[in-house]
This record gives sequence, structure tokens and C-alpha cells, in this order.
Amino acid sequence: MTPFEFNYGNGAVRFVHLFNYAEGVTVEDGEQWYFGEHVSQVKKLSGITRYRTWRGLPPIPVPSPYPYDRFVRMTELVFENMALAQQATLGNPSLWAAASAGETGFGEFECAFLDEQPQFDLIKDMPVQQYKYAALPLKFSGGEHQYEEGEDALILVYMFNYCVSAADGEDWYLGHHAREGKLTKQVGLRHYQTWRTLPTPEEPDNPLKPNRLYRLTELGLPAAAQLLPKEGAPSKPQLLITMSQLGNVFGDLLNIIIDPRQVQDLLA
Repeated sequence: MTPFEFNYGNGAVRFVHLFNYAEGVTVEDGEQWYFGEHVSQVKKLSGITRYRTWRGLPPIPVPSPYPYDRFVRMTELVFENMALAQQATLGNPSLWAAASAGETGFGEFECAFLDEQPQFDLIKDMPVQQYKYAALPLKFSGGEHQYEEGEDALILVYMFNYCVSAADGEDWYLGHHAREGKLTKQVGLRHYQTWRTLPTPEEPDNPLKPNRLYRLTELGLPAAAQLLPKEGAPSKPQLLITMSQLGNVFGDLLNIIIDPRQVQDLLA
């Protein structure tokens, strides 16, 4: 491997999935089915090295055109390599198929294959798309941004694809958006990582559509992100995010908020 080649996509593989339950099924009944039936079947699959799940948290008062509470859970299965991951997941489509309305089972089910390691740690790394924008100044409303000490209390996970070409989408997202996010991350917040989803062959009738979404990002947020601003409190300076000249670059964008500490180890 030359110094300019990366090992991304050749190691352990995460099968990350966001889901809710079928229409007409309460979350309580869905959870009972999930832990009582589905998980036990998945644990019989070969090659699993890690199996963890997080319950989605209530929405936060951070503006977004996309709902934060669309999905009930985020779960990940980890396999030693892509071959084992594909065999276990794509090879068992009935485990992931949507249920009919009123029947216990999955409703929406969105998934992706990812390398175990992030493609970019956006706190430390500088994707090549950022080079030509490196000298651009940041613009804030209401004065300069104030930094505060803190720790990652929440993780905002979002998966998306582009409605423009991948090159134009990556130019804006990695070149502008991720650069601005990195420069304005508050001191102490360390989690800002992104993955290019790993392309994989899929059959047209397979319920899993792992190639539908192009990228997944995990963004650490402080506990204060859960709180509504107090009435009469001075507004904090806001970064004026660079917008693409092409307009909106996202096709689908799916959000879930998790507490990284509230994780259930399903292999324990």
C-alpha cells in the first residue's frame, strides 16, 4: 500500500440500521417483539463480533427540516469482513422485511454497510475537498462565537444521499459544511466522524437497500442541546452556514439522536 492509499473498506464492517415499528404497533409492543423474537434470531447468524443498540431520544430544539424522532432505534452489527456481513444480512432477507400494518415487526428500516473505522475524523482530518476553501473566513450573526468547555452528552447520527452529483455533494458537504463544523466545534466535544457507505451488490427483491444512502455522520453535542433557550436570554452567535450554489444538495436525510452511554450490548 502506497502512502497515498487508504485501508478504508477492507477491515471489520458495521451494519448500521435505523428503524421504527409497523404502522399501528405501539412502541412497547414493538420493543417486546424486537428483544423477544428478532434479536434472538439475529444472534444465531454467523460471524457477529459485536451487536449493540441505542434507543432514540426525544427531539432537540435545534432547527432541522428533518424530524429527529422518525426512528425508534439505532442498532449496529459488526462482522470481521464484508463477505461475512453480506452473507449474514443480505443472505437472510426475511429478518429485515417490513411487517404489514398492525403486525409486530419493522416499519421503516434504513441501513448501510460501513467500515468499522471512520473515513474521516472531522476534528483531526482534512478531506481534500477542504483545501481550496481553507482560507475562507467564518461568518457569525451577533458577534464572534463563544466557546464553552463540555463533553459529548448526545450523538446526532444522520444518514443521507445527494440530489446532485456525488462530486458536487461531497464538495459542499466535506469542503464547506464539515470544515465549518470542525472550526466551530466547542472545546471538549470530540466526536465528529463520517463514513462513506460501502457499496455492495444487492438483489432487486431484497428488502435491504444498503446502497440508497451515500454517507453517515456522527456528531457529538453537549447536554445543553436538549434545553430550550430561556425566555429573555441573549441569543448566542450563530454560524452562517455556507450554502451550495446548486441549492439543496441533500436528497434524503435521516436523523436519530442517541446517548452514547445508554447502549445495550446484545451479545452480553
